[in-house]
Amino acid sequence: MSVKVTILPSGREFTSEGRSTLLEAGLRSGLALGYGCSNGNCGECLATVISGEVRQTRHHDFKLSDAQLAGGQVLMCANSAITDAVIDAPEAEGGHEIPRQQLSARVRAVTLANDGVALLHLKTPRTRRLRFLAGQRVRLGGNGMPAASHPVGSCPCDDMNLHFQIARIPGDDFSDYVFNQLKKGDKMDVCGPAGDFILDESSTRPLVFIAWHTGFAPVRSLIEHAISLDTAPAMCLLWYAPAGSDHYMDNLCRSWRDALDNFQYVPVHAVSPAGADLTAESIATLSGIAHMQLADHDFYVAGDESIAAACKNDLMRIGVPENQVRLDHAPNGGGVKKDKS
Repeated sequence: MSVKVTILPSGREFTSEGRSTLLEAGLRSGLALGYGCSNGNCGECLATVISGEVRQTRHHDFKLSDAQLAGGQVLMCANSAITDAVIDAPEAEGGHEIPRQQLSARVRAVTLANDGVALLHLKTPRTRRLRFLAGQRVRLGGNGMPAASHPVGSCPCDDMNLHFQIARIPGDDFSDYVFNQLKKGDKMDVCGPAGDFILDESSTRPLVFIAWHTGFAPVRSLIEHAISLDTAPAMCLLWYAPAGSDHYMDNLCRSWRDALDNFQYVPVHAVSPAGADLTAESIATLSGIAHMQLADHDFYVAGDESIAAACKNDLMRIGVPENQVRLDHAPNGGGVKKDKS
């Protein structure tokens, strides 16, 4: 049986089913609920039940005081909604409200998507998960390996399993290490999150996602978040594969297109390695959006630094407001920023 949970003070709602905890169900629905360990130890996901029935379904070590219990306070990570409920709970309104965290994760897998892209899967400890917003970056490295900043290429709803798409970049120390030395079971430090390449959840405009090569990583995270929210009137993904590369997660993109009535996916084989084909005119043609209607959309552009910036400038040239074009960019088109610390 499913029940509806309303969060105050924002008024956002989500559906919970079965024994899913309030935290699990809220994160799956795309809400940026406040929490720490998500394992019943820290107390940072404390919320107040205003109405409805909520029951403890998971063990927790954090001790609530008699006053907290009397006031209807519960841990979202350990309690489930039994009936429709209203709770007062913390939510992050932007990247600046997500605390900086540092943890050590294990390499679950390193898989070659093709000769130029490695898919890196990290698993965090159950008691030290990473809280982040879709589209944000973290610093990876440590334990004797080079460090670099990469966007998380997976949904915040699964905070134990972090996925990254690492481009092969000759001369880049971190890239070389991932492709040639990193193996399953290795430890890797994760520090973050950082960045404001996140969805504008207050917007009601259609969304256009533009990914250049491994810029697909943060775009994937944003799309999965947008699907969870289910508020965008329409979504379009243009994924540009530069010469010598391919759309290494093409099946995933096609599954979104097939499952969602309002989702369009256009794989593009770029003609120019410099991204000269990411113009407003080509975007309008590929997406099927009338040139004069581009300004009615929100754009999220990720990939090579110079290409992403040029794309934004061209969209602004034809009248798209600056605040409707958000960028996540990295040098060399690899989705990577070298660590300077």
